[in-house]
Amino acid sequence: MTIVLVVITSLSTLLISSMRTDAASRSRTTVNSVAESWLDRYRANQEPLQATGSVCTGTATTFSCTYPTGHDYGTDAIPSHSLSATDMNARFQAFRSVITGTRLQAGTNRELWQVSVQVRDEARKQTLEAATYVLQ
Repeated sequence: MTIVLVVITSLSTLLISSMRTDAASRSRTTVNSVAESWLDRYRANQEPLQATGSVCTGTATTFSCTYPTGHDYGTDAIPSHSLSATDMNARFQAFRSVITGTRLQAGTNRELWQVSVQVRDEARKQTLEAATYVLQ
């Protein structure tokens, strides 16, 4: 009986540890997916590379947009958000997102930007930062 108790205790500790690791992994995967979704929107030119709307600040060569957890994307005065507010709310509302952009080069009819995104899941204390280049 003592041997069975020791084995069960060891297995339950291992199971609990495995469940915690799995939950943290799912959270990281979700945060990564949200960050990639933001970067995809910029690469597809669905997001403005300028300080526009109620959540963005900047100049002609830089911008920073901070979307707090629970942000309503239909009310932030960014035209592309109004068109897809329902989808954006479902995808991004549970996270705090900070997007920054810096124009690296400007040509006669093209600009190269570096766009960085930081996504934070406050509930699970997960943060991910990623960046991409955007040619517009």
